[in-house]
Amino acid sequence: MTIKKIFNNNVILTENEAGREVIATGKGIAFNRRVGCVVPDSEIERIYTLSSSDMLNKFKELVASLSFDYLQVSNEIIDCAQKILGCKLNESIYVALTDHIHMAVHRARNGITINNMLLLEIKKFYEQEYSIGLKAVEIMNRRFNVELNEDEAGFIAMHIIDAQLDFKKPLSNKIINLIQEITNVVRMTCRVEFDKDSLAYYRFVTHVKFFAKRIFSGQETAGDIEDEIHFMVKKKYPQAYSCAEKIAELIGTKYNYKVNADEKFYLTIHIAKVVQKS
Repeated sequence: MTIKKIFNNNVILTENEAGREVIATGKGIAFNRRVGCVVPDSEIERIYTLSSSDMLNKFKELVASLSFDYLQVSNEIIDCAQKILGCKLNESIYVALTDHIHMAVHRARNGITINNMLLLEIKKFYEQEYSIGLKAVEIMNRRFNVELNEDEAGFIAMHIIDAQLDFKKPLSNKIINLIQEITNVVRMTCRVEFDKDSLAYYRFVTHVKFFAKRIFSGQETAGDIEDEIHFMVKKKYPQAYSCAEKIAELIGTKYNYKVNADEKFYLTIHIAKVVQKS
């Protein structure tokens, strides 16, 4: 492969047989070489063929600014996830996860911690992805000599969950439509306009997206939150709970999916917080 651009000693921009730009990696493949040199195929360890030009440009920018270690760790986690889940993840994860790993390590080295407000839900509804997140944290802690915790495992799991949604398939359109329907119910019931730049709104939409995915994949969940806790939340957030009830009725009628008490519990909390911030 002929080098079109050198990002660092281990990462180059080149072209495949079809003449499309791809990013190739390998230990020292650009060392003592310049643009126009040919790299033997035997030295190339991995080729990234991103179908979206926008995603390719973002990936170029990312690999040019980061140490090769971050890309290697990201690859290891993605390979592990695909093996465990038995499916190929959306190519966007190569950008999103690599960038996230870099930021997570940076925060850890500077003593900055972020609580994952969706951690309980992730552990409950996405056990496989959370287990991958725990393996990822082990890899990151060992490779970068940091001490990341289960909150970070939850964040990694969110990237894995997100990367399983193929937005070119019909299912994604259903998910997007349901997210819109749910946000409209909240907007109308609670008479609120969302602050779309707020963290509360991001958490709310993220929860709804994962919730929608469970609905359309037919993933049933067991209720295990104590009745007393349900009652406390219902009493503390009556408007949000009423809104969650309307959402459950909509989903039951239109999508023939019974929203259980635990789902209503989490919906209520997220609705209450997003309304409060808006």
